[in-house]
Amino acid sequence: MIVVRKAERDSRVFALAYASYSTVDAPNLDLEGIATHASAKNASLGITGYLCYDHGVFFQYLEGEQKAVLGLMDVIEKDTRHDVINKVMLGEHEQRIFPDWSMRHLNRSDLRRVDLENVLEHSLFHMDPKLYGHDNIVALIRALVANIAARQAQLKVV
Repeated sequence: MIVVRKAERDSRVFALAYASYSTVDAPNLDLEGIATHASAKNASLGITGYLCYDHGVFFQYLEGEQKAVLGLMDVIEKDTRHDVINKVMLGEHEQRIFPDWSMRHLNRSDLRRVDLENVLEHSLFHMDPKLYGHDNIVALIRALVANIAARQAQLKVV
């Protein structure tokens, strides 16, 4: 669990999301190890969010201080275990949506539990900003994040 200082809670929060294709075969992919490492790193940076993985595709939502989030995204984009295919800047909002998740790993059963099993696959992964428009993609991601946030209690505690 991440502890967010009062000054961080009172300031605006920057968010972004990205989708990527794994370059590592599923049997060789240590998702729990990735989530554990990401959780520790994010906690040290004051970043919260979640990571989904399904059928060779990652989706990650990050929120925190803009400089920290963008710096982490630079590192993520250089990671050879995946190729980022779509990165969407979601801008700022008043408060963190996932203040207790330094990096929550959501699996297929978690998404099924909150009625989002197929949403990711049929949205950001196949949406080309040139065809759908940046504003429509941002609205879709914000709706997805709000849906998960509203159902946090239904997801198992890590």
